[in-house]
Parts: sequence; C-alpha cells; structure tokens
Amino acid sequence: MERLSQHMMEEKMINNILKNFDFKKCHNAMKALDWQWAMREGVPTVDMLKESSIERLRSAMKGVKDKENKLSSDETYFSSSGGLKGTAWKNRYGHVSGIRLEFVLTEWDSDGDY
Repeated sequence: MERLSQHMMEEKMINNILKNFDFKKCHNAMKALDWQWAMREGVPTVDMLKESSIERLRSAMKGVKDKENKLSSDETYFSSSGGLKGTAWKNRYGHVSGIRLEFVLTEWDSDGDY
C-alpha cells in the first residue's frame, strides 16, 4: 500500500470533515438567528459555509505547522471567523495529525485574575 504524502493526508482530512459535518444544521441556526456575515447581505449559504470552513481548516493547519517549537507534540492552532472554528494539531514530527471543525454559537472563559 502506498503511503500518502502529508499534503494528500491533509486534503483527505478536510474532505472527511466536509462529508460528515452538518452544514445544513449550521445554516438553519444562522437563518433562525438572522446571522449575517460582515460585508455580505443575507445569511450565508451552505456552499459559503463549506468554503469558509476550508479556509479556516487550511489556516489552522498552516498555523500549527509554522509554530516555532517543532519538537513538541500536542500543539494546536485555531482559526475562526463567522462562527466557524477550525483547529489543527501536529505530531512530534511537525506534521498535522488531526483537525476539527466547530460551529460556535457562544463561548466564554475566565481566568482567576479578578
């Protein structure tokens, strides 16, 4: 069996997400909330969500590969916009070993500095 190049593996991961992520559910939530992206009129279409998701995922993959510390494993990098958040992590060889796509409706975090 022929081993896939790193680029081919990354494309396969993106295609897997595009195939399995529920873009229609995101679109329905955005319609219900009349969620529009800046400088675009109307709620984004499913195709626009997919296109933006690819951009988020590729940006996250580039970011994690460009991180200085190439020897550390479990490093992550994320890219988000318009409710879509792409996350990538790399292995100890500096290769992308996994990616995640999320549709974030709301989030909050807090630290102990009050």
